[in-house]
Amino acid sequence: MPERASDLWRVLGSAARIWARPDLLHVDDEWWTAFSGQRNVNYNLACCCSARSDVLVEHCLQPTLDLKKPAIIMLAGPGLATAQRLVDSGWINVGALPLMVLDGPVLSSAGPDGARPLSLDELPQARDVLSETYGLDRATAEAAIPDAAVEVSDRSVWGLYAEGALVSCVTTVLDDGLIVIWSMATRTDRQGRGHGRRLLEAVFVQQFAAGASGSLLHSSVAGEGLYRQLGFSVVEYLQLWSRPRWVLGAA
Repeated sequence: MPERASDLWRVLGSAARIWARPDLLHVDDEWWTAFSGQRNVNYNLACCCSARSDVLVEHCLQPTLDLKKPAIIMLAGPGLATAQRLVDSGWINVGALPLMVLDGPVLSSAGPDGARPLSLDELPQARDVLSETYGLDRATAEAAIPDAAVEVSDRSVWGLYAEGALVSCVTTVLDDGLIVIWSMATRTDRQGRGHGRRLLEAVFVQQFAAGASGSLLHSSVAGEGLYRQLGFSVVEYLQLWSRPRWVLGAA
């Protein structure tokens, strides 16, 4: 497992290939951009880990402006020193969220019944779960859970069924030995029942057995408690920046 926080951020950016458009994904040691090209702010991300403002402007800020879609710029580690440049450009801080890591296989059960990798024919159901949970439009849900997610060996879409219905789903990417988690969602009327935890336990049982060394994710506020229960720890918090009209829904 990578030991430096900067290496973990690079892995996160690389693993965004599951939903980013190939021509809009660029990953460097000090920055990365991962854009879906859709109009949802959470699937157009840039990350700056450099203390140099010119790196922020050239590789994160300007590409984000050129995209002309709602986006978020994340500042991590030394990149926090460039925040004033975003303030000067009219951007605002919209919060801080954790980069979390799970070190090594810690689960030994066989995993819960009803949880398994989904087939191509089941992806529309998973997109419905994601759309319902986060209010995504159809195009963004299709970008977040693309057909390629079940057609490429280092990617997968998992689902948990209960009473014959798909109630929870998640996408994963294997990168540098880590299971990188994206688009974790549970139907709104089924939340609070442990479905998400059981689903992730099943993912870990299979993928740790297949050789993964740990797991990595960028948590939401709502998800942090669940991931801590599963054994994840916080590597660092990153600042999220965006333009006021984007995060206020007026884009």
